[in-house]
Amino acid sequence: MKEMLQIVHPETGEPLGQALPRAEAIATGAWCRSTNVYVISPQGFVLCHKRSAAKERLPGVWSTHLGGHVAVGETYESNARKELAEESGMQRDARSLLPWRTTRIDRARLWAREFVTISESEAHEFIPQPGEVDEFRRFAPDEVLRRAEADPAGWCAGTRDFRMEYWRMRSVLASAGATGAMAVPKMPEIWHPGLLGPAAAIVS
Repeated sequence: MKEMLQIVHPETGEPLGQALPRAEAIATGAWCRSTNVYVISPQGFVLCHKRSAAKERLPGVWSTHLGGHVAVGETYESNARKELAEESGMQRDARSLLPWRTTRIDRARLWAREFVTISESEAHEFIPQPGEVDEFRRFAPDEVLRRAEADPAGWCAGTRDFRMEYWRMRSVLASAGATGAMAVPKMPEIWHPGLLGPAAAIVS
């Protein structure tokens, strides 16, 4: 069965009551919804993955987030949980998957809702989805920025400005921890990107 994507208004992101097969929606540049899910370790490392060479968008590129197009019958939230489970094997409920922004991405013609969660799992414990993900690695945020600057074509670091996005996600997690909505480690000196240093830049 072909995956049918919700078509949305380009200015508001609201569904128009129309749907197109995934390949057709992408080929024609129809505006759709998508999700981006960022996975942060208790020490502040970002789970990154290398996209499969078979992907129609950004093949072989390293990305700081998981996710996918929102299909007919899905919500942003249900899609985020589904994509996270399919692409990495990680199970999350609504309480541990925090939405922090909904943004319009003009270059991809997408309205994306972005989520963040915390996982203590090491990179090798995640299960790459064949045809979607080739490899997982954890990087310090400043290492992501260095690599993206050195190889812009090989990296999709955040949606706009990853340094600012990282701090915004950290603020969301800190607020969730302070209100008891989610268990969040209180390690501000470790979470600071500039203090991780080159020796701790990569955790396999």
